[in-house]
Amino acid sequence: MGNLHSHHNESKEKSNPESHGGGVSARSSVFGSSSKPNSACLIKLFQKLELTADEQNRHPGELSRATFENAFHGPLYKFGKLLYTQMVRQTASGDRERITKEQFTKAGKELLKLYDESSQQQYYFKLFASGKDHLTKEDALQMIMVSYALTLSATMIPYSKGSTDDALFEGVVQGMFGINDKVTFDGFTSWSKKNSPHLFCGVHNWVYQILTGSKMPSELEAAKVPQLERFVEDKYTMSMGMLWMLTTVIPQSYTHNAEEKKEKQKTSEKNPLLNSYNIIMKLAQLTRCQSWTLLYDSREHGLSHNRFHHHISSYHGPTITLISFEGRNVYCLALDKPWREGSSRFGGEDAMLVQISPIFRVVQGGGPLATWNEYSRDLRKGIYMGKEGRSLVLFVPADFDSVEHYGVNCALHKIEMWGCGASNILEEQVKQKQWEKREAEKQSTKKLHVDVGKWDENPDKQILHWGGINVEHQYSRDSGF
Repeated sequence: MGNLHSHHNESKEKSNPESHGGGVSARSSVFGSSSKPNSACLIKLFQKLELTADEQNRHPGELSRATFENAFHGPLYKFGKLLYTQMVRQTASGDRERITKEQFTKAGKELLKLYDESSQQQYYFKLFASGKDHLTKEDALQMIMVSYALTLSATMIPYSKGSTDDALFEGVVQGMFGINDKVTFDGFTSWSKKNSPHLFCGVHNWVYQILTGSKMPSELEAAKVPQLERFVEDKYTMSMGMLWMLTTVIPQSYTHNAEEKKEKQKTSEKNPLLNSYNIIMKLAQLTRCQSWTLLYDSREHGLSHNRFHHHISSYHGPTITLISFEGRNVYCLALDKPWREGSSRFGGEDAMLVQISPIFRVVQGGGPLATWNEYSRDLRKGIYMGKEGRSLVLFVPADFDSVEHYGVNCALHKIEMWGCGASNILEEQVKQKQWEKREAEKQSTKKLHVDVGKWDENPDKQILHWGGINVEHQYSRDSGF
């Protein structure tokens, strides 16, 4: 027991990664010039497993299938069965009901050579397919659910699922298969490249911790992370399962932190392969999202454009916006640039529009994706989502009482926005809001000389808007604003 110990945490990042963590195809060892440390860890783990064997399954220098599998509990039990089969398949030609210390060590070393995501995909696809050349829908659903459980365990977060997570995971499988009954490895890699390139990061992170830390699965301690507990309470549209699926696809610009930036500045590019591996391992950590802050929740703040503007303006960092509407539809608009009002699109290379439910899929990505028009008379007022030159995916009119989904009018249920920037970005927003409030209070004591014909261009209108005063006389169904 004790604090989690793993070799990759002792290494520092040493180069500036690509936006999605990038993979490196080399398979040579980067953790020292000898594999002896890994051998010692694997032998120690084997000996620990031997001690758990009952009289019926005790064989010196060997582990029975039952002994190995019984070390895995709860949602991890199925993974234990699959991992044993995979390790034996690679090393044993005879009796597969037992694995020797030598076979266990050899299979463990092969696992520890999986430094890049491409190699990991090949290994874990074969594992979850039980050695077949394809996944069935049952295999794929099990793969998603086990990968989620392992990611929580690797991050030392207690296992939990929200009320919508089962449907979410089924939507991932539906998006992966389409109308097909099975998916080959090529089909899987094609799907994952676009929709979930980091699916196995948490899986391999967990396996790496177990093998190099000589820890039994039950020895990985779990503790609640207060900042992430909100995602397991069914209070928000964002659930823990949804958060995990998003971290398998969104770029690092939404999950990095100030400490990592400082770390990069202090390090050199001595070993880009090791750096790439560390980045992949960090992608698996849900705690990278614990700094996310709720900017706007229509259920709490009121479903109106005025309330939306008041809560999200002046936040100069990346954001994740969830839009839910009739038909069990949930979309995620990930914007790496601050929201800005105008008639032109905004969003950088890391911008992304993801359909989360009823099917999980990346709809569009890269480049300007959103338009937020409040004042221009040349364009309908509201929020547009979709790239220029393509069919508009979503449009939320300024009255916030509906959403147009590919041109079809639907009832809007909820909008939720999370700020993904560093803490200083939120602090700057708070300071700006305080200044705007003071200015609005000053202006409210003055007699307004308004030219009715030019009210849209009057600076007093913007100042009152800053202060949260409804200058458009809009109506909110939830808050009365």
